[in-house]
Amino acid sequence: MFSAGDQSSGSLEDSNDEVRRKNETAFKYSQLFHTTLCEKLYQELCALAIGEFDIPEGQISPVMWTRLHEIYSEVEMQTRKLPNGAKYSIDSQKYANEAVQIASILSIYTALAHEYDETLEVSLLSKLVVDDVEFRRLYALLLWSEKAISEQQYESGLGDKVRKIESTKSNRINSIMILKRPTFSAGAPKDASLDPDTPGTKEDQALEQMAYTTFFQLVRCGETTKAANLAIDLGMSAVGAQLQLHSMLRNPLDVPLKVSSQNFGEVKRARRAKYYEMTQRLIEESKGSEDNAYWTLVSALRGNIAPMLKASKNVIEKVWAYANSAVLARLLLAEGAMDQETVATLFNVPLTAKSLLEELRTEYDGSKEVYILLRVIDDMLNDDIEDLFKFANETVGEYVPDDKNCEVNVLALDIFFHLVAVAYASGFEPNDDGNAVIVLGFDDLRVRSGSTSHKRMAAFYSRFLPEDMKIPEIVETMKMVESEKEREIFAESLKQSDINFGRCACTLIEQIRKDDEAKIVSLEAQIDHWNWLLVGGEETALAALEECNRLLRKIMLKKPMDEPVVRQIIRRAIQMELPKTLSQAVVNGTTLLSLIKDGTLYEQEKGSQLAIDKVEHAAYEFYALCSILDVNNFIITIALKLNLMVKYSPITDDELAAMGGGKRLDNVNALDWEASLRVRARAEQTFREDLCKKTAADHNTRLGMVHQHFDTVLPIFRGLVQNIGIRAEYFLSPRPNSDPMRDHRREIQMLRNHFITQFFLTLAEAAAKLNETTRFQEVVTSFNDDFGIDQSLVATIKGYYAKVNIKLD
Repeated sequence: MFSAGDQSSGSLEDSNDEVRRKNETAFKYSQLFHTTLCEKLYQELCALAIGEFDIPEGQISPVMWTRLHEIYSEVEMQTRKLPNGAKYSIDSQKYANEAVQIASILSIYTALAHEYDETLEVSLLSKLVVDDVEFRRLYALLLWSEKAISEQQYESGLGDKVRKIESTKSNRINSIMILKRPTFSAGAPKDASLDPDTPGTKEDQALEQMAYTTFFQLVRCGETTKAANLAIDLGMSAVGAQLQLHSMLRNPLDVPLKVSSQNFGEVKRARRAKYYEMTQRLIEESKGSEDNAYWTLVSALRGNIAPMLKASKNVIEKVWAYANSAVLARLLLAEGAMDQETVATLFNVPLTAKSLLEELRTEYDGSKEVYILLRVIDDMLNDDIEDLFKFANETVGEYVPDDKNCEVNVLALDIFFHLVAVAYASGFEPNDDGNAVIVLGFDDLRVRSGSTSHKRMAAFYSRFLPEDMKIPEIVETMKMVESEKEREIFAESLKQSDINFGRCACTLIEQIRKDDEAKIVSLEAQIDHWNWLLVGGEETALAALEECNRLLRKIMLKKPMDEPVVRQIIRRAIQMELPKTLSQAVVNGTTLLSLIKDGTLYEQEKGSQLAIDKVEHAAYEFYALCSILDVNNFIITIALKLNLMVKYSPITDDELAAMGGGKRLDNVNALDWEASLRVRARAEQTFREDLCKKTAADHNTRLGMVHQHFDTVLPIFRGLVQNIGIRAEYFLSPRPNSDPMRDHRREIQMLRNHFITQFFLTLAEAAAKLNETTRFQEVVTSFNDDFGIDQSLVATIKGYYAKVNIKLD
């Protein structure tokens, strides 16, 4: 007993593992379908946004829904390949199938008015389709259900049945074959007869039943004309005539708008009304023969709802049953040959699409047979967009991106996200439910890393976000971009979508600065996000330079300074031609954005003095910070050649390769900011070689080179000390009513205190060794004791001068 129990438990565990594996596989492949579907839906919505599907009266062309039908059909075919038995497979297939049907009926509905417009002046049917929106909705339901049933029936073998009937010469083929014999052989059936009023042989009866069933299926497939022709070819003329009468109601020219003696319209309408009443009496007199194939067919032609519902095996067949009866009822009412009370008694069905669908929804809502089909069709046909938004939020509101344990199927999100986006693009008023779905879809696109197309889509869909969420959501998306290409695509897509990219980029940097103050963002992340301002062009050039300066200050204040990172930032700014772009923006009169909280937020008034001051200060500061690196490079070079004590981090081989090596370049121009770094690189290499060889280069040669370096660095150093971009006064001084530059001013003062003091001390020592004290003294006195550093440090400098025998007046 215990052994049997163990086996049972193991079998259950194996079964659970298998189901889990199937679900995971289904989830994985559904995600792939989702990715492809997103891209195709995005392309269609882009086409809608640029007006490709616009038609008069603010409507959407049926072409869009036809394309969506094709797209969803491809996905539906793919979902059929998912593992059998997995819940995720079943859900994916169901949602894909219902998406196909939703697109199908909307393409039919939006096309109807245009298709029947040509016969509007002569046909009552066309008049109803074009002018009576309620009739058009019912007619769309009828045509759609016929199309869906046709696809299903032909897939199940209806075509084979039709071909078999077509190859049969008569419904009495068995009797014909028997009666052709010279004499009846023993045991031959005695009921062989060509009289249509007699039953005929069993084989004849079976053929007739199959014919009636096939005709019924063809009628539900919208192929009544084909059924009529088959019936006539088989010799079933009475049934063929009824089928022809039914098919005429679909031909606009057979349903004239006005009666006249020429078209016999009044007689035809009266006889048609009488036909339906007589047919109903015949059905009632059949006394329970509804299951008979013939009476089922007759009930379909008459629009008798009860037998049709009984014969329906799924929801679409029930939609057809209701829509077929409702269309016949409204058409007879419009013809005027039958009063409203008689029509109501004869058909007894809802005469509006909404009431029809609500009738079915009471049966199917919440069932496993129908997920979203009926309610979405109800909302879309009746323009109840608020309910559509509500239903969408109820269905996918708990969606979690890329989570295999999420109960919401990703294809459901695709369907609703696109429907809501189409509604927004079509001018429907947004609401909280619709916004919630848009945010969910936007979040899903945002987390799909590594896909540049998804970043482009996220930028496009951001136009549908609520105004109060637009910039925050976009900023969060910007944080998740992983490559330079994605960044450029996202930035360009935002601009194409009329989104204020500059404000988004500045908002991002403002958040990053706050995160930096809270110490919850890395330096690498800050540098990476700074690139958003670099791709913004002239609009964000000032903000980009301001953030560049902040990052440089931040790193240069650390001890020891991370020189490679400082040079990386400057190199990036130069590569992106940031100073040139800012200069061009000023010349072009571009509205600049600034991160300095002094005056307006971000946008600067064109030509204002404050905007000019911000540009000048940012440029001066950037130049000064680059000058600090230049002076530092020359000082390290001089120190290495004079054997002075100085702390530095050697230039790595990777960085040396990045700047093109340490040799002088033939194409170097006067603005080559890495020239001093190449000089330093050669000095470091010489220093290492001297250590290895234990020998020294020619003293006079080296001394001559050091003199050249000293001559070069002195004017750079003088310009650095006097550069107002790194002075605590001027632009950084407190304002009359506030002090927005306090932190900036403090950082600048710390930089001056550290670097200018170090440079003074090292240059003083070098001047003493080179016997250049007089020249250095001239530089020092030119400042008139205005070094821009703390007085205690000025005393330190003077004390050190005295040590190295530099006399100060």
